[in-house]
Amino acid sequence: MESRFPMPMLPMLNRLLNRLSRAGILALSVCGLTAVGLVDYFTGYEISLSLFYLGPVALSAWYDGRRMGAAIAAASCVSWYVADFAAGNVYSHPAIAVWNALTRFGFFLTTSLLLTALRDSYVAQQDLARTDGLTGLYVRRAFEVRLEHDLALARRHGSPLSIAYLDLDDFKAVNDTYGHSQGDRALQTMGRVLKGALRQSDTAARLGGGEFALVLPDTDGCGAQQVVANLARELREAYAADSLELSCSIGVVTFADPELPVEGALAAADALMYEVKRKGKGAVAFTVR
Repeated sequence: MESRFPMPMLPMLNRLLNRLSRAGILALSVCGLTAVGLVDYFTGYEISLSLFYLGPVALSAWYDGRRMGAAIAAASCVSWYVADFAAGNVYSHPAIAVWNALTRFGFFLTTSLLLTALRDSYVAQQDLARTDGLTGLYVRRAFEVRLEHDLALARRHGSPLSIAYLDLDDFKAVNDTYGHSQGDRALQTMGRVLKGALRQSDTAARLGGGEFALVLPDTDGCGAQQVVANLARELREAYAADSLELSCSIGVVTFADPELPVEGALAAADALMYEVKRKGKGAVAFTVR
């Protein structure tokens, strides 16, 4: 799960915790719980450390989900009960200790469930901010972040990278003539085809209107030609199946040594796509830089 910790003052800790596996989060939570339990025992029953049990509970709930949060909440309750009993606390009735333990369990569990709900809401909001609601593809800002990352990796490893810029020809005329519902169908078809045709390492985005872009990491000119030629064919077939008379102009730039910044790399593919439009639309142009 990506970017699950919303507090901006702890980005480094967030990155470290996000890299841990579920077993790692469990181990860290258990270690924290054990440490709090030992301190609780040695400080005696007169000093309450209930608040500190929330650390392991919050960690497990936020990074591992509802079940693990509930399990650590229950374990925290047991740890407090054992520490309280071992420290020699004597109650007027045995049921009081059980009642206190159950009360703490309710507090820990409620906190765990609230944190899990907050995390789910946070992740959902992140997904909404990153993706276009109509096509399910990345939006421009998220795409530029991915492109910047892929360009940096390509420069570091000396590997090629290809960028494709796609534009639905006369898309505005489709909206004006047939209505926005038909235009939305065209965009949804594009999104479906792009998501189905690309590799997991590739990135597809809707940049706005009928404009789309692809990043193909570790892909040279020959590889880009094969991927985009197949994609163009699938688009033609999909639009024909949907009875949509639409074509797509595509410009594909392969960077053998990608030194350009994000804006320059994307602008190069955009410019090549407009060359296709000037020459008649509905075609694909390739170049290597």
